[in-house]
Amino acid sequence: MYIKTTCNKCGAEFHLDLGEMSRGMAEKAFRKLDSTSRQCPGHHVELGGWYSLWNLEDALHRAYDLGEAEEFQVPTDEEHVRELIAKGMDIVDGGSNTVPNLNMSSIHDEPNLKHIGFGNFTNESHLFTRCDSPTGTRFYQRVAKESAHAM
Repeated sequence: MYIKTTCNKCGAEFHLDLGEMSRGMAEKAFRKLDSTSRQCPGHHVELGGWYSLWNLEDALHRAYDLGEAEEFQVPTDEEHVRELIAKGMDIVDGGSNTVPNLNMSSIHDEPNLKHIGFGNFTNESHLFTRCDSPTGTRFYQRVAKESAHAM
């Protein structure tokens, strides 16, 4: 069971997996999450305060009181990558090789990478921006620097 919520800081929308948790279990998990440092799907890091930042009280109310939780089919890594490629993106594997039949190059094979924050990289010729799959596997969009300003 999933419920969609939004980050109040950056506006990123995402689904929270409630699994088979009762409301009490979900609230306990959300309260524990509230005091841990983590990265938002909107690519900013916070030290805590997720309960209000991610509207978790509202998410619990909508999921358990209003019955708005939904079943959500999480795309496989391959489905995710194929969708990105269909959009014309040049995708590089993040090193896990979860889609070996697509024979993608690995970020680890790129020369002279420099980390530029939030898991993104650059080298002399390209930018490598994260395109993580819904399952959390890292993939990168490779963009030639001369065309990067068009992004």
